[in-house]
Amino acid sequence: MIEYALDLIMKNGMDGIVSSHSSIEKQVKFYNGKIEVIKEWRTKSMEIFMAKGNKKISFNIDSPTKKKIKESIERNMKMLSVVAPSEYYGIQDIRGHVNRKKFDKNVIESAAMTAIAEEAISKNAKAGIVFSALNEEEIANSNGVVERDKNSMIYLSARAFYRNSSAHDVSCSRSIDGIDAGISENAYELAKKAGNARKIKEGKYDVIFHPMAFANLMASVASFASAFHVEAGYSFLADKLNERVASELLSIYDDGTLQDGMASRRFDDEGNATQRTAIIEKGVLKNYLHNSTTAFKHNAITTGNAGIVAPHPWNVIVENGSKSIDDMLDDFEGIVITNVWYTRFHNYRNGDFSTVARDAIFMVEKDGMHAVKRIRVSDNIQRILNNIEALSKERKQIFWWEVETPVFAPYAMVKDVVITMP
Repeated sequence: MIEYALDLIMKNGMDGIVSSHSSIEKQVKFYNGKIEVIKEWRTKSMEIFMAKGNKKISFNIDSPTKKKIKESIERNMKMLSVVAPSEYYGIQDIRGHVNRKKFDKNVIESAAMTAIAEEAISKNAKAGIVFSALNEEEIANSNGVVERDKNSMIYLSARAFYRNSSAHDVSCSRSIDGIDAGISENAYELAKKAGNARKIKEGKYDVIFHPMAFANLMASVASFASAFHVEAGYSFLADKLNERVASELLSIYDDGTLQDGMASRRFDDEGNATQRTAIIEKGVLKNYLHNSTTAFKHNAITTGNAGIVAPHPWNVIVENGSKSIDDMLDDFEGIVITNVWYTRFHNYRNGDFSTVARDAIFMVEKDGMHAVKRIRVSDNIQRILNNIEALSKERKQIFWWEVETPVFAPYAMVKDVVITMP
């Protein structure tokens, strides 16, 4: 039906993008060491974008039929005549769509999901979820692009407790075989070490961020590379192309074609091919992420990251380093943060932010390691990037409700991080 909708739009002399989405999502939730809830959701929708001159409009249709499509297009054509003009420069035409992604139709099999949850419970996870989805998408635009794609994803989020301590870990993949329930045991061991936590003084400390924590920060950095956020004044990366913005140890890429990337897909919301794009290379800001309109304004080519209004990253890859985490901990004195949440930016333009460390936190001193509690990172993201001193060989994909853009993150050692109390 996407061709039917696009034909109606183009017959009226308009540019158009029509995409259809159907999905099956499942969730197995466990709590207190028992499987409590198994849920399933099925959805089907169509998203339509229409533009004429410098006026544009977009709308969604749930459970689309030809009758609904015709009525919605006619209704929104009337609305288009009265909407305010806005920036629109057409749809660039970037072909070369590739499909190297994994696809596993079995990710939504209830028995397989339940088996993962049961294995996690057997390895000392007390609470968590197994969530999976199958998605099918079609897109057509007025440049003549007609493409189809299908995607799968699954992740395990597991929490472990020991007395009054907790720890959290995730395992993410596009296939059942990519899920490792052993993260539950790792979380349990961290929780055991985190007992008898005590407070520390506010101040500057060297910090090792575990992948769960570092991914949270790197997802924000990649989001700030969106040309929309740059233009809106909500990015510390504004006006810094080809300038050093981080330690030379840091390279960050966006890749919508990654084989096991949770958010990989063949095309963006305009129908253009996704690709690999360097955001930061060896500390230097190389590119913003573009859709057609932002690319035109920057005299660039779309990077295949539409969002029709706001371009955004797909999968964020932080280049790994040369040291193992054990090497990084040798002779280290400072704080080890395994997870963070409630990351909030107080000044987007400058990059001032705070985030609360949660779950297992440790202070490493000459006389050994002990658990600490109730700390907050209150710093500047530009300073954090510049103060990176080491990145680990180990790297894992992180995705959960606090990291909504998948990030392949290593352990990161950062010097002189400002620590305050919540």
